Amino acid sequence: MKQKLLAVLCALFTVQMAAWAEEKSGYCGDPAVNGGMDVKWVLSEDSVLTISGAGEMVDYDRNSPWKDYNVGKVEITEGVTSIGSYAFCKCYGIISVTIPNSVTNIGNYAFYDCYKLTRITIPNFVTSIGNGAFMYCSGLTSLTIPNSVTSIGREAFSGCSSLTSITIPNTVMSIGSRTFYRCIGLTSITIPNSVTSIGISAFQDCIGLTSIVVDKGNPSYDSRNNCNAIIETAANTLISGCKNTVIPNSVTRIGSEAFDGCSGLTSIIIPNSVTRIGSGAFSGCSGLTSIIIPNSVMRIESDTFNGCSSLTSITIPNSVTSIGDWAFSNCSGLTSITIPNSVTSIGKSAFDGCSGLTSVTIPNSVTSIEDLAFSWCSGLTSIIIPNSVTSIGSQSFYGCSSLLAIICLNPVPPTLGLDAFTEINYDVTLRVPDVEAYKASDWAEYFSIFEQIDPNCIRAIEAGRKNVPTTIHDLGGRRVTEPVKGRIYIVDGKTVVW
Repeated sequence: MKQKLLAVLCALFTVQMAAWAEEKSGYCGDPAVNGGMDVKWVLSEDSVLTISGAGEMVDYDRNSPWKDYNVGKVEITEGVTSIGSYAFCKCYGIISVTIPNSVTNIGNYAFYDCYKLTRITIPNFVTSIGNGAFMYCSGLTSLTIPNSVTSIGREAFSGCSSLTSITIPNTVMSIGSRTFYRCIGLTSITIPNSVTSIGISAFQDCIGLTSIVVDKGNPSYDSRNNCNAIIETAANTLISGCKNTVIPNSVTRIGSEAFDGCSGLTSIIIPNSVTRIGSGAFSGCSGLTSIIIPNSVMRIESDTFNGCSSLTSITIPNSVTSIGDWAFSNCSGLTSITIPNSVTSIGKSAFDGCSGLTSVTIPNSVTSIEDLAFSWCSGLTSIIIPNSVTSIGSQSFYGCSSLLAIICLNPVPPTLGLDAFTEINYDVTLRVPDVEAYKASDWAEYFSIFEQIDPNCIRAIEAGRKNVPTTIHDLGGRRVTEPVKGRIYIVDGKTVVW
């Protein structure tokens, strides 16, 4: 009986081993060459994946045949010439990889999210590192790129948060966009003179960067005056900076996302030579407390100061004609802002989430307030809408829960988008030149308390400033001794704008 049982167990073990061998191996070569049979893979019982044969590996579409197995080590043997796209994508157990000298190309997202990988040696014959090749390899601490490499793809080392040093050789000609995005451990970077192309946001969110140097022989980029930044020489455009950057007077443009995510930046001087600040240039600079925009700048682009939560004040010069979408979104530290008469348009979500904003003055030059422009400005107590405004977009003042009074100076009610004043106090007072016209419009959906005002009240207060009235109260009835420009008060029994 025991012998029969032992025989059965042996048979089962043999079948199991055969199944293992059948299931844990296969071909992974280029299917256009000999049906892909020139390159083979085998996964051993101790979690070692061996890639062997001659020629290129196939490019996968995220799902390699070993992706769901517990691969611990990868050994690629001599003869294999490329690592296919997504070859080891999300193989979370990989701790080491051996790459032979025969490999010349590392494919797109080849080691994506291999977060346990702590070290890797790229051989001297590799000429290109693909897009996202080592993206989110958060365990990598250092890496040497060999002199054979001429191009580094976009996002190649994005999210390698433990990477503290990297050497870019003098053979590299192009660095893709977001190549070192969120490499928060990097403290310095040197761009060799061989580099002629750098993609947008190549060093975005590298919050540890304190030093950026471009080799003096570089024909396309420079770091003039030891500015700790990368400047596109021909265009005089600063494309990437860090918390120690000093913008030289010769710079005429700050590129898109140049300081994006630079949370260590606390202050910076923009010289008068700058005529344009690109979209998202200072987005996410959460440590920035103040900034002066020079009169040479004509537009504030989209997302320029989005997320600058420590910014308490900003002066918008009279040269600015437009404020882009999300330009000051989530600047929760801003308490007041004056928009100059030169501005003709305020973009979508321009001040969305500015919860510290208590007052804002919109000039007569503005004709429309776009969707979500002041949504979730929960600290906003008063707003003055000039008579030039003819339309107010959807959710423009959504969630402005502290509003006590709104003055709209247009005798013809501006058109309202969906939920323009939703989630505000229902008992807020709307002060307008023609109460009946507003009661007969969509405004009555949001307001029940109306008050007739003199549309010329702003001019009256301008004259009154020369002799400050003795009885000034805020909208809550409290006595005010130091009125603030742009806010609404009760002066001698009348509602006015200071």
